[in-house]
Amino acid sequence: MIDIALWLLTASLSLVTMVFSFGFSPPGGDAFLFADKFGHGIMYFATFFCFLLAAVWRPGRGDGPLSGRGIWLAVSVVAAGLVVEILQEVATTDRHAQLGDVLSEIIGAFGALAIHSWMQRRWGSSPG
Repeated sequence: MIDIALWLLTASLSLVTMVFSFGFSPPGGDAFLFADKFGHGIMYFATFFCFLLAAVWRPGRGDGPLSGRGIWLAVSVVAAGLVVEILQEVATTDRHAQLGDVLSEIIGAFGALAIHSWMQRRWGSSPG
């Protein structure tokens, strides 16, 4: 059940990211200086962290189907974020590609990978 919940959460967060990337503006996007960049980083962190917990290594459940591929998956997530930024520029009239967004996505994805890697080293295949 935990794996199903993590996969559903990953898919839901991915969908929310796409909706905010191409549709609605995220709430609070201008609440403070760099709020939009913070939002990008948090969404990429949360989405990728859930994916890592579902697919790469699971506390108490051991290796997942994509074990050992964390770095390549992080690079893929960042590449997907870059594609989204480019598509915003060419496919929308009110969204524009921004280097700051890509940097925030890089920080979010690799931050998730760093914490996940630390957890894996710390707890291995057992939660204790």
